[in-house]
Amino acid sequence: MTDDSRLVMREGPQPGQTFVLDQDSLTLGRDPGNEIMIGDPQVSRQHARITRQGGLTVIEDAGSTNGTFVNGLRLAGPHTLTDGDVISLGDAVTLSYHSADIAMTEPLGRQPTVSTAPPSYEPPPPPPPSYEPSPTYMPTPPLSAPPVEETQRRTWLWVGCVLVVLLVVGACAVVFVLDYLKLLPAIFYEPLRWLGIT
Repeated sequence: MTDDSRLVMREGPQPGQTFVLDQDSLTLGRDPGNEIMIGDPQVSRQHARITRQGGLTVIEDAGSTNGTFVNGLRLAGPHTLTDGDVISLGDAVTLSYHSADIAMTEPLGRQPTVSTAPPSYEPPPPPPPSYEPSPTYMPTPPLSAPPVEETQRRTWLWVGCVLVVLLVVGACAVVFVLDYLKLLPAIFYEPLRWLGIT
């Protein structure tokens, strides 16, 4: 890559930091072994790769967890960079790409400065927007099942109710059969006589 192409961090751990693209192949990521190391938890250890292919500068995602985006679109394959492209690594880090032609007109350093150059001079890009962290992903808790003890109580309650109903139905059936066969002892009719029903 030419010595004048570069990336400027707009949002991330060190806004304004400049990375010169002076090799034919560069890797970006959180791991210190990358040519461009960005220490942010949303950046994968090996997040993206920038290569020079002919006279073109190409970026591709390296299987990152949070994705690599160019101008808001997630990369699904290699993408040729043009001057002014905005590269996002996940939600927290944003870099702007400056090609060799434009890079020659801007001083290298941590922050672009306003120049008093002639009117043909292109002003530096506007300052980065204020950093607002993305909302943290909060998984919804699973619906909690009732405690095992409460479930067992409910089960035994239903079993007890069913048994009581079966006992009452069974007792009524026995009384009905005994009455039908005239085998019911007279003592069962005494309370009815006392009430004057029979």
